[in-house]
Amino acid sequence: MKPSPKPSGAAKRGAVRASGGAGEGRAGLASALSRIKLPAVAIPGRIVAVAAAVLLVLIVGGVVVTNSPIFSVTEVIVNGSEHVTQDTVERLVDVPEGSTLFNYDASAIEASLKQNPWVESVQIERTFPHTITITPVEYKVAAIAYITSSDVAWAIDASGTWIAPISLSVAVDAEGNVVSGTAGTQASLQQGSDGSEDASASSDGAGGDAASSDSTDGDASSSGDGADASGASSDSDAAGDAEGGSSADSDTAPADGGSGSDAASADNASSSDGSAADGTQTLTGINAALALARQDGAVLFTDIASDVEPSEGSKVCSDVITAGLEYVSGFSSDFLAQVDYLSLESVDAISVFLSNGIEVALGEPTDVSLKERVVTGLLDEVQGITYIDVRNPESPTYRSAPSA
Repeated sequence: MKPSPKPSGAAKRGAVRASGGAGEGRAGLASALSRIKLPAVAIPGRIVAVAAAVLLVLIVGGVVVTNSPIFSVTEVIVNGSEHVTQDTVERLVDVPEGSTLFNYDASAIEASLKQNPWVESVQIERTFPHTITITPVEYKVAAIAYITSSDVAWAIDASGTWIAPISLSVAVDAEGNVVSGTAGTQASLQQGSDGSEDASASSDGAGGDAASSDSTDGDASSSGDGADASGASSDSDAAGDAEGGSSADSDTAPADGGSGSDAASADNASSSDGSAADGTQTLTGINAALALARQDGAVLFTDIASDVEPSEGSKVCSDVITAGLEYVSGFSSDFLAQVDYLSLESVDAISVFLSNGIEVALGEPTDVSLKERVVTGLLDEVQGITYIDVRNPESPTYRSAPSA
């Protein structure tokens, strides 16, 4: 068999030209397509005019409906909240005549209600055809700071903002639940020379239903003895108790507090133990602050320095109060439920007093969750503990009551 003859040079050149021709063919096709002119789609002027007319009708119709008396606001329902009464909302809110469900000024309503320091935002609901419902949304109270030197307490929110002062005169039932109390603006809670607070709720309408309560009146806190007793109680707390239990007991037992007993006997024809016939008591001073903190699910701060100057809506500048807020935000809800108050003598000397009378030395707000775990672990394992020191959570110490 003879081998196949090799292709000649001409044959090779032909093959190359054939390959190149295929590429050139594709390029030529693309070039030809690019030269094809697509027909322009012309939109008749009549269609454009009709579309413009429809759009104009929609715009005009929207304006007409928005301002139509068919949806005019003829009924405004207002709700109060815990610290902002319904009367206060009614006084602050003004919905101009001619407003409809579509054009009422929500921003103006919110701005008006925010004149009250407790209002963080406002909920407005429309109910066709003529009703809007306005509800204030309050700041969430994280702590209440009791300033012993002036016998005044201020609410603080979780972001570290002073909300408003609270009136230290509240009525509690036999179980210690607040049944009436007051809270107001800074102007309405200016202290008199004797530490009294004159009917703050009625002056600005901000706060509970104290104005309508028979068991609490504006003079409940005017007793100089009551205020002094509360201050003395707080001073004894600042000194602390070696076992950590007695000072907590003095503050967490308002039924035995002198100020509460005196105020109740003055206002309620009370029995010998300071309680009214229906079992209610009037508390003042630090005892009232503690009751209000419990009601709000907040933590009471005590031993606040006298140079702290709160102002509505301003940020907390005190380092020690900021440190106390760090503990509040760092503790679990279960642990906070056991807390009566935090003593804030200084940043490195912060202590927490639990509702069972145990004092816990915390120190600076570092390793907060670890400190909580150490405390709860010791409480579960050791009986009769009266004092725990977790300033160094790696090496905690504690004291126990002597066994019987």
